[in-house]
Amino acid sequence: MKAIAFDLGKVIFDFDYNIALDKIKDKVKVSKDKIIEEIFVNNFGLEFEKGLQSSNEFYLEFKNKFRASLNYNEFAGAWSNIFSPKIEIIEVIKKLNMRYPLYLISNTNELHFGYLYSEYRKVFFMFDELILSFKVKSVKPDIKIYSILKEMSGIEFKDIIYIDDRQDLIFAAKDIGLVSIQFKDYGQLIEDFKKNKIFV
Repeated sequence: MKAIAFDLGKVIFDFDYNIALDKIKDKVKVSKDKIIEEIFVNNFGLEFEKGLQSSNEFYLEFKNKFRASLNYNEFAGAWSNIFSPKIEIIEVIKKLNMRYPLYLISNTNELHFGYLYSEYRKVFFMFDELILSFKVKSVKPDIKIYSILKEMSGIEFKDIIYIDDRQDLIFAAKDIGLVSIQFKDYGQLIEDFKKNKIFV
């Protein structure tokens, strides 16, 4: 039996931090480019993704670091509403759900997941288990989060097809024996499924 494990961001949902930062630009004293750099280069928010900060603690850190004058609700609303669903991929997941055990394995935080779950609950119901970094206190590529996937599925790494957009995470997953597909677009994903004898 093969299982399939999907990443969340940029695979099932697109996201763009610029959407959030444009909404609050008049309330932040640091440039948008600097904040984006802090997120993607300096791993701002990593402790939040690991579940080591509450949403309120993360808000206070953001407020202090970027000299922001906004309340918690303003921040949480802007920070969370940055996603758009990839409809073609969600349709693929619906079909796969009838044939294979499906798992979601994502580096995400409480605010982002809370928003997505409230808006797109039916998507998450299609997965057998949700392995979320802030819940399991571990982020990819830590071995712990992949080990939880293996334990929850009861399936060996060699029989799990793992899909992620990030090349560094694909390399790390291959190193531990996961069959890994780097997601680029719908057409490429279907071709890679065929190569791995996954039938949609």
